[in-house]
Amino acid sequence: MGTTERRNRERKQREKQIVDAAEKVFFEHGFDNSTMDDVAAAAELSKGSLYTYFKTKNELCICIVSRALTLVLAGFEKVHANKKLNGLKMIQEAGMSFQHFYRSHPKYYCALLSYRHHRGGCGTESRFLQYTLEENNRINELLALMLRKGMEDGSIRDNIDAGKTALTIWGELGGLIPGFILNGEDSVNPDLFEHALDLICCGLSICRT
Repeated sequence: MGTTERRNRERKQREKQIVDAAEKVFFEHGFDNSTMDDVAAAAELSKGSLYTYFKTKNELCICIVSRALTLVLAGFEKVHANKKLNGLKMIQEAGMSFQHFYRSHPKYYCALLSYRHHRGGCGTESRFLQYTLEENNRINELLALMLRKGMEDGSIRDNIDAGKTALTIWGELGGLIPGFILNGEDSVNPDLFEHALDLICCGLSICRT
């Protein structure tokens, strides 16, 4: 292993250590009540060393958002890989996968809701932000693929724009759920979420009644 490769690996390991510490601090105390000093102490680093890896608290939060997106993406990829499903069923199962995500990881879901706020505090040059945007784009791409599959197999009407509809569905999935408080209490009725998901699928279906 060359020197550059070793340094890159070591940097990634240190970044993960810092994000792990930030996640613990933010989830326990909340973003607004936490400081970079708190994160540095939890990561057992000096504040100066911390700033060599992350410029702002917002960058740390974007990394936590990225972890949330990774979980969502893994669920969607599993659905898309199931070739036994038609396109409409894939969309429905993707929605159920998202329901499982927010019920299993309410604090990651809260982080996801704060994306826009933290995006503005990162700066467009942030590589952490760029990676998060790439993950988000991949989620939209997967939903669009599911929609196109449904248009091809006849389960989804063929007069929709798959790209725009994917963006809409992804936005609606998060919007269906009231914000959770950080203590993790789940006040969302799963039947209501599933009813809303059925309405989305009904709107996509070629056999609407």
